Amino acid sequence: MDSMQINDMQMIVDKNIFKESDEIKIIDQLEPCEIFPRNYTIELPSLCQDSFGQALTNSLFNLTNPQPLVLYIYDARSVNTDVFNALVLHSESINICLAEQFSVWKWDRTEENYHELLTTVLVHAGEEVAAVIDSSPNEVYPLLICLIFDRGQIKVEGVIQNMFSENEALAVLIQARDVFNARFELPDTSGLNLRSISTENWSIPASTLTEVPKESAEFRRVAADFNGGASSIVRIDRIENTIWLVQYLNQKDIIDARLGHADTEKLLFHGCPYGAAEQILQEAFDHNRIGRNGTYYGHGFYFSSRRLESDRFAVANQTTGEKRILMCRVLVGRSCRGDSSMRTCPVNYDSTSNGSNIHVVYSNRHVLPEYLITYK
Repeated sequence: MDSMQINDMQMIVDKNIFKESDEIKIIDQLEPCEIFPRNYTIELPSLCQDSFGQALTNSLFNLTNPQPLVLYIYDARSVNTDVFNALVLHSESINICLAEQFSVWKWDRTEENYHELLTTVLVHAGEEVAAVIDSSPNEVYPLLICLIFDRGQIKVEGVIQNMFSENEALAVLIQARDVFNARFELPDTSGLNLRSISTENWSIPASTLTEVPKESAEFRRVAADFNGGASSIVRIDRIENTIWLVQYLNQKDIIDARLGHADTEKLLFHGCPYGAAEQILQEAFDHNRIGRNGTYYGHGFYFSSRRLESDRFAVANQTTGEKRILMCRVLVGRSCRGDSSMRTCPVNYDSTSNGSNIHVVYSNRHVLPEYLITYK
């Protein structure tokens, strides 16, 4: 159905100049889309209801099944949304295409939360994506914005507006998926020198913390990794930082390619003073602080596979008695025995260790904090 037909249909609805029998037909046609968020969630498993940062992690940066991400931005109060949902989004071809080949994240665009939407997208996806949203006039909403990941950047590959027909919308989705399929691998980092970044004090935008519900399977899993139970845990926060994730995956790609396998990371603990944990999540690990807690196995960032080892460095909050430990993905790659003379990682190695539970890395891009655990 072309734009003229959709506009004609909207005019009929707005002016209410149809017969009662026609009204029933149109209401029957629009009823499924009026409850779109609930029904669509059921019909489309790829709909992500987490934060935008987590949606990017689950789609573009998914290590096992990466997919392009579609932003569905709509105004639930608008008849344009009803018409678009009924005639395009709920069509069989679009539904199947989205369900099988995309992840979808939705946002109900209202005047009250529009600034929040722009800020969220700007922080996690960058200026290009935010500019597309901000430059789109009200009359073209709802929008489907197709995002891909190419050469280390999140890019807009296609935009579907409310006046698009089903066939036009499908063509945009297929084009976005084809481009994504052409290079869904991790960003091209062949020109980067792994050795050169070991002394770079890289900084990041602030991370976002999302508390993990205590009754969830995620909480139980992290608690089990922490100490075999949740008795001492006050709360667990999931750490989300898209830019940090991209940098980490860049470096993992380099190490994986050099070593010829992907088993290059470990889940390790980092204990630190209570306030320092928050500082790390705001600014990344700081090379200027290396050595303050010892350099016995090298001048780098220290992690341990044993929670009790990291607990020794987790200085409690004097008021509450609570401690904090970061649970991190760490790129250990190829490791060797470390000693205090090592100020950079030895050539052809990625980390040093004590031969047991302590691991040292020399770049703050080789660490990705996943959870902040507060405990007593």
